Amino acid sequence: MRIKSLKVSGFKSFCHSVDIKFQQNGITVVIGPNGCGKSNVVDAIRWVLGEQRPKHLRGGSMEDVIFNGSSYQKPMGMAEVTLTFTNTEGDTIRNYEQYTEIAITRRLYRSGESVYMINKTPVRLKDIRELFMDTGVGGTGYSIVEQGRVGEIVSARPADRRVLIDDAAGIVKFRIKREAAERRMEETLQNLLRVNDVLGALREQEEGLRDQVERARSFISLKEESSLIEKQLLCLNWHQAGANEKQSSQSIEEYRQKHQDVQNDLAAEETRLQQLSLEQTQRGAEIQQRREKVYEKEREIQEAENQRNLERQNLENVNEQQQRQAEELAELQDKLKFLEGDRNQGSSLADQLKTRVETAQESLSEFEQEKLERETELQEVTDLQQQLQKKLLKIHTELTSQTNQDSFLNERLESLLERQQKLKQQDDSHRMLHEDAGKKRDSAEEKTLSLRQQLDLIEEQLQHLEQTIETDSELIEEEETKLVEEQYQQSVIRSRLESLVQIQHSYEGFSDSVKTFMHLMQEDPAKAQSFGVLGVVADFINAEPEALEQGAPVMAEVLDWVVLKSKDQFSKVESFCESQGLGAMKFIALDRLPTESDRPTEQLSLKDFLEFRGEFESWGNRFFSRFLLDDDSAHFWNRLDNEWTGSTFEWLSANGSRLSEIAAGIGKAGTPTLGFLKRQQEISELEEEAEKLQQHCIRLEEELEQKQLKLSELRTEQQQQLKSQRETELEWLSLSKELEHHQLEYKRLGQMLEQNQNDLDRLEDEIEIHQKRQESVNDSLASLENQRRELDEELMLQEERIEVQKQRVEEISAKLLDQKVALTEALEQQKNLVENEQRLQREHLECERRIESLLNLRDEGDQKLQKSEQRIMEIDASFDQMLEQRELLKGELDTELELQERKNEEHHLQNQQLQEIRQQLEASNEALHQQSLKQTEFRMLREQLETQLAEISDQSPEELMKEIDADALDQAALSRESRSLKARISSMGNVNLSAPEEYEALMERIGFLSTQSEDLQQATDDLKKTIRDINNESRRRFREMFDQVNVKFREVFQTLFEGGDASMVLTESEDLLDAGIDIVAQPPGKKLQNLNLLSGGEKALTAISLIFAIFLIKPSPFCLLDEVDAPLDDANVVRFNRLIQSLTDNAQFIVITHNKKTMEIGDLLYGVTWKIRYFQDCLSSIPGSPKTRRLISRVVSEKTALRFFSQLK
Repeated sequence: MRIKSLKVSGFKSFCHSVDIKFQQNGITVVIGPNGCGKSNVVDAIRWVLGEQRPKHLRGGSMEDVIFNGSSYQKPMGMAEVTLTFTNTEGDTIRNYEQYTEIAITRRLYRSGESVYMINKTPVRLKDIRELFMDTGVGGTGYSIVEQGRVGEIVSARPADRRVLIDDAAGIVKFRIKREAAERRMEETLQNLLRVNDVLGALREQEEGLRDQVERARSFISLKEESSLIEKQLLCLNWHQAGANEKQSSQSIEEYRQKHQDVQNDLAAEETRLQQLSLEQTQRGAEIQQRREKVYEKEREIQEAENQRNLERQNLENVNEQQQRQAEELAELQDKLKFLEGDRNQGSSLADQLKTRVETAQESLSEFEQEKLERETELQEVTDLQQQLQKKLLKIHTELTSQTNQDSFLNERLESLLERQQKLKQQDDSHRMLHEDAGKKRDSAEEKTLSLRQQLDLIEEQLQHLEQTIETDSELIEEEETKLVEEQYQQSVIRSRLESLVQIQHSYEGFSDSVKTFMHLMQEDPAKAQSFGVLGVVADFINAEPEALEQGAPVMAEVLDWVVLKSKDQFSKVESFCESQGLGAMKFIALDRLPTESDRPTEQLSLKDFLEFRGEFESWGNRFFSRFLLDDDSAHFWNRLDNEWTGSTFEWLSANGSRLSEIAAGIGKAGTPTLGFLKRQQEISELEEEAEKLQQHCIRLEEELEQKQLKLSELRTEQQQQLKSQRETELEWLSLSKELEHHQLEYKRLGQMLEQNQNDLDRLEDEIEIHQKRQESVNDSLASLENQRRELDEELMLQEERIEVQKQRVEEISAKLLDQKVALTEALEQQKNLVENEQRLQREHLECERRIESLLNLRDEGDQKLQKSEQRIMEIDASFDQMLEQRELLKGELDTELELQERKNEEHHLQNQQLQEIRQQLEASNEALHQQSLKQTEFRMLREQLETQLAEISDQSPEELMKEIDADALDQAALSRESRSLKARISSMGNVNLSAPEEYEALMERIGFLSTQSEDLQQATDDLKKTIRDINNESRRRFREMFDQVNVKFREVFQTLFEGGDASMVLTESEDLLDAGIDIVAQPPGKKLQNLNLLSGGEKALTAISLIFAIFLIKPSPFCLLDEVDAPLDDANVVRFNRLIQSLTDNAQFIVITHNKKTMEIGDLLYGVTWKIRYFQDCLSSIPGSPKTRRLISRVVSEKTALRFFSQLK
């Protein structure tokens, strides 16, 4: 792949969009003054390739790359860079090998949102890095060499320098895969540890769950027998409820018949009342119609009055309008007479102006002819004057040339004489300096010998320090190994602790009802607070081991009891448990304390081996103090006498037996709830052990820190000695160079003395030649001066003639101008008269049209007057008739209103009679309702019994009654037997009915986790094998690439330095993958022990040698060099340029430089400059032709080069 183009918009100083094209195979050179943004081109390429470190982009944060605006330009909201590669050979990863071009785009918004795209398709940053992985492109690759990085390569640590070889060897992807595999293996080990912890806890739970399965089966058998008896009782009760319901139905029928008779009477009365109401409604409608007729007649009277007033107002308006029209008509007739007078006067003026125009045109033609003749005469005189001026100019040119030659010769003679004097003075000075240089040379030789002795002494001290540091480092490594082991043990304990805490939070070992209830409380803390739920009893107890063994019968029973703050919350909790469908659970309230036991004071109880936390302490002390411990198994059963009958305490034996007033329990309890308490105890022990390990680790870290501090002091002393050694070496080298300088200076001054003498002889010959040439120039100057005076006199006479002719031309031009002005005025007046005549004609026509319009309007007004007077007369004639009709309608309305009032009184009496019948109906309804309630009660009882039967049986009550003999069953005996069975069930206490299912699910989970443990172990082994394979392949590739680059490094180094030797050496390490790389470089004529002793230019050439050696073995898609040639002198720049040119056939180079010689090798040049209003301005590219290269190399500065560059476009 090769870079085709770079498009930048809003990135750093690139405010506007800039598109830069690059040479495919060859060299593209970018030039520009300091600060113009050349390096921003490099930053843009690094950024689009996925650089995530703002410091490497010369910024504080990633937002700094977005153009931030200025006084002339607003800030940009987004930075975008697109880098386009050609892919003609398809040498890329499989996903993109079919594309001929690949465009990488990165976009960053000020909000922090970042977008990566390949060929305009959004991708991940990982995809871009995979595209260029192991190609040398990237933040640590060798294809982009920035300012300052050349020196860093030489002065970098060996481990950092190794990254270049890793990238070239193609093991970066192996390193990434290895790190990912190591992370997965660490996660797998942690998962394996957790799975094994959970398996251990589940196996403990399985032991206690077996006993619960047997107990649940007994409970189910008793429950089935109790259900059968309860079913028979329900059938008998259902039969009795049905009989009572039937009797109530007969009574209801009798009440309904009575209720129907009263209802019929009510219907008849309501019918009569409705007929009366209907008559009143019809009469009311008729009254409303008569009212509307009265209102309509009054409205007609009012409208007639309004119309009469309106017609009278129209009469007044028409009269006023006719008066105004008469006045306007008189004015228009006067205006017509005035317009006819103006038109007659304009006709006479037009005839006069026509005569004036004809006369002026004849005079104008005569003046123009005369002016043409005068101008011809002036042109002839002017041509003669120009011929004389050309002759004079030629004389002046020759005179100036001879004068300049004379001045030059004078200055040259003065310069030669002055130089002759200076050479004589320099000769005297050089003789004195030559003697002084000899003395300095002898002194430098003595100082150099003394410094060499000091260096030998420092070398011995450094060897002693190095041995001491090596011994201390071994001790520190042992301490670090011990600390790592302790930290690993601590992490194992922490992992076990986290697993146990996770199991505790899930309430493993408790019944499903308790688990579900506690999980609901954890999910809704507000509800838990409203219920006053504090936890379970196990959360508040710490038990000693002997308490768990001997007190197991009691502890297994109470550990999963739920603790509430107050007994007032029992009803709320009961409703909540029923709504959630939870099974049996037990709850205790801390404000309802158990009764204090009357146990013997000298006897130990279970509470003496338990520790209670928080507000549970009072309740726990009272409850557990009633359980006395007896370690004497032989004497234990002798307590079965009547001495302690009715007491409130119980006895517990060492064998796990339990003796109470009612019963004796034999056998140890194996229940998962004890496992909860054991895990609680184990958590406390693990926390204590973790704390001890942490303290031990802290102590080891402090000891290690002290030893490291001592080692640091030794290394500081070593560094000081090394610094002293370097300073002494530098001083020795300085003195050596100074000695060499004095020797060269002594030789140079001798050569200069000889050169000065030769220069003096040559100057004397040159002075003599210049004096002869000066005499010849003076003779030519005298001849030219005479010719110039003659031409000046003749030219003055000719100028006087030209002046006379110009005055004549100006006089005739003035007369011609006056005549043109007079003609223009006459023509303008003639034009105005024509326009005025047209205007008068338009106004005359307008007046005539307006007069005709006014006469028409006057006729229309007369007609409107006649119509209005006739309408007023019609309204007055009909007004009296409408008043008589209104009075007649009002009389009819009053008669209807009196009749409606009488009918309203009759309706009121009928309504009172209807109310009495309704009261009788309500009394009948109440009696019927009471009887219906009794029927409903019997029906609801029957339905409730049916529901209860449906819950315990799939048969209907009728089918069940057929199966039993109702007459033979004794309901009282069945009730007694049912109570007895329920008492036996209750005496069994809490029974985990889901124990068989839980046991089966537990065994299934244990099997699943066992399989998971085996799979995790197998995955760990596979990951270890993968890591070994990756390491072996990485070592092989690294060794092959290191050897190849080392050979090329020596060759390139000798090419750039024209001799010398250089190589790479691996630092000592147990693993080749951890070894660093040291560089050994010996320029020609030098034997250095430290790379820091190299000069800036030598360091740069050494780093360039290494980079180009890698490039020769593993070429990258492109090579970008940012001012790499800055520290090089002209000779080294030439060799550097020659090396680049030798690689351009199959490579693409982009070079940013200030050096004119480097500019010459460019096949394509770009100039970057800065305009205040437009900011970054990337000029169009110019092909690097030989002519352009020569011109560029001769420009004075880069600023001048950019101006020249712009002109070449």
